[in-house]
Amino acid sequence: MKISSILKFPFFFIILTSLGFQTVKAQVETVPVGHPVYPFLQRMYVQGILKNYDDAVLPLSQKKVMDDLLKIDSSKAELNSIDKEFLIRMEEKFGMNNKGKNLEINIFNNFPSELIGNIITDKEKHLYAYHDSTIKFFIDPVANLKYMYSSKYDNNSTLMDIGGIFRGDYDGWFGFYLQGADGTQYGDRDVARLDPRVEQSFTFNNTKINFFDGTSGYARFQKGILSLELGRERVLWGTGFINKMVLSDNPQLFDFVKFDIAYKKLRYDFLHGWLVQPTTSTYVDSLVGNVKSEQPKYVAISRLGYQATNRLSFGITQMIIYSNRPLEAAYLNPFLFWESAQRSMNDLDNSFLTFDGRYLITNGIELSSSIIFDDINFKKLFKKEWAASTNRTEWQAGTMLTYPLLPPDVSFIIEYMQARPYIFSHPGVGEALTYTNNGYLLGTNMQPNSARLSTRLSYQATSRLSLQLDYSHTLHGNNIYDSKGDLIKNYGGSVFNNSDFSEPFYSYLLDGNREVSDDLMLSMKYELLYGYYFGFVYEFNQSKMNGSTDTNNIFWSSINIDFQ
Repeated sequence: MKISSILKFPFFFIILTSLGFQTVKAQVETVPVGHPVYPFLQRMYVQGILKNYDDAVLPLSQKKVMDDLLKIDSSKAELNSIDKEFLIRMEEKFGMNNKGKNLEINIFNNFPSELIGNIITDKEKHLYAYHDSTIKFFIDPVANLKYMYSSKYDNNSTLMDIGGIFRGDYDGWFGFYLQGADGTQYGDRDVARLDPRVEQSFTFNNTKINFFDGTSGYARFQKGILSLELGRERVLWGTGFINKMVLSDNPQLFDFVKFDIAYKKLRYDFLHGWLVQPTTSTYVDSLVGNVKSEQPKYVAISRLGYQATNRLSFGITQMIIYSNRPLEAAYLNPFLFWESAQRSMNDLDNSFLTFDGRYLITNGIELSSSIIFDDINFKKLFKKEWAASTNRTEWQAGTMLTYPLLPPDVSFIIEYMQARPYIFSHPGVGEALTYTNNGYLLGTNMQPNSARLSTRLSYQATSRLSLQLDYSHTLHGNNIYDSKGDLIKNYGGSVFNNSDFSEPFYSYLLDGNREVSDDLMLSMKYELLYGYYFGFVYEFNQSKMNGSTDTNNIFWSSINIDFQ
């Protein structure tokens, strides 16, 4: 067996920022979407400390994050003691406390006498760091040890992966990032698949060996208000506090080219991605045997955002899925109305339009809402015929509350989301035009013909310890299948049962085989020392359908090393 990975080199930009007592080298390298700085920035914005924060498209550049941290620092007299300590920890992670003197620690400095001290120091450290007048780069380890137990399988599994990160920038305009890790699984394979990395691993599931791997990386260029990125990393797109409707962490990573402009109150983001369809196998003859093939599939997304005031913002997003042909120049053009363009190309593709808005009512409470239009029948839109199957939408509305309406360091989110029947599917064969990547929805994991109420309670107990409680209640109108899994009646409840012209004219929300799901997750994350994390999660999942109940209690604990 041959295992190979594609390594992508990204490159970043450094801007010297002088603000009072600090000199900070601000980079254009992106900050991974799972970084603990993002919940802090969001809470500071709703709290009224940080102005003009926009996380509709993540990740943000290091420059933007560092600028926001400096803004918070300028108002730190308004912070409580825990937030002040957390701010200092975040500034440490971005090298902002070095005052431009490059004081981070190389683990192998003064080897071997100071090795142990360097490893366990509670300061910014790297496996190796290099600086000169034109180039800067870091080499860091990444490692994860995770133990999982599932009551459904009455068994456990241990996941262990180790790898590294190589990142840096050259001459203030070109940056790079490369991450790779290999993992091994011990114990029950079904329990291991409860981890998304394993569930989506081709190596683990297709070769049947207890191995999984992953890689990400990008090249990034920036000049003034413009940036361009070619790479593979997690991108989140949407204004939902909990559920990101356009792009979420549900699908596997995919490759893309990304372009954005940010000027004063306007921001424009463009992404063209290379998606994956399930492979097909064709029998040729007894000598050749089966030949595997895969048709190309792509997604294009662009958003224009406008910050009307410090408290009010709007956005409009267009998305399009196309496949089974080479790249279309029209969808590589970031300045074009794609719906009109695709109609001029004989209407072969699946297009969507999204509107979003956010409003900070007062310090401590923000409202957010968005809606995705797949198909719209204007004749049936306002004539008490909203349930026409040609009206396919998904929408959400949510509220975030925090201090001063809640106790310090506490935030609470409530969010409702509804997906009408047949949305994200499309007439055709297989997944060619569905809003999916290799079998997983690009947005949230909620299938069409569903409604979900989600809540989240977060508490920053100390600068090192964060606690979070998530709960969601989902109603789903499933399609009806026979004992062999063949479709009997399509209620628009699965993106994988593509719509066709035989569907009923009216499609009512939650019609079909009613499924009720409740999911609860209690999580704790604690940073023992700089870059060393301990995590614990308890999950309760319950699904009821056709009079039967499926329940699973999941416990997992982890130790992570991540110096980013």
